[in-house]
Amino acid sequence: MKKFLIALIVLAFVGGMAWFFLLRPETISQETLTQDFEAHRQAYEDVAYYLIKKDITTEIKDIPMAGKQYDGVEYEDTDEYRAFIEAIYVIMEEDHDAIISDGETVEFVYHSTGGKFRKLYGSVIYNGEKTVNGKVTVPLTTDGWHLYIAQG
Repeated sequence: MKKFLIALIVLAFVGGMAWFFLLRPETISQETLTQDFEAHRQAYEDVAYYLIKKDITTEIKDIPMAGKQYDGVEYEDTDEYRAFIEAIYVIMEEDHDAIISDGETVEFVYHSTGGKFRKLYGSVIYNGEKTVNGKVTVPLTTDGWHLYIAQG
């Protein structure tokens, strides 16, 4: 009976670990990304418009520290720049892995939390157009904001 109980405990532990690493449900969904976008829309707009207006190509992966240059973004003593940096703080404090810009399109990439077999990747994309080249997206607004979710 003791061996059976130990085997049952080991099996439950291994099963729980397997579920956590392989089958854990994803928190990314169309609803959660839309709610996050609506809650922080001004921050998304400040970042996207600044990067596109300045035609900046960058990949921001962390919260900015004090300095004259941040991931290819030159320091400016302007209200527009300060709003941009404050917006990065707001966005990167949430579940974001990166903000990627090519000067025409800005993608706000969310952190995936699902298990290996249920992993979803989500992002909010701004390009000011009705579609995004190379991705099947859902329009968030009529002014160029899109939602992208892919399994991988």
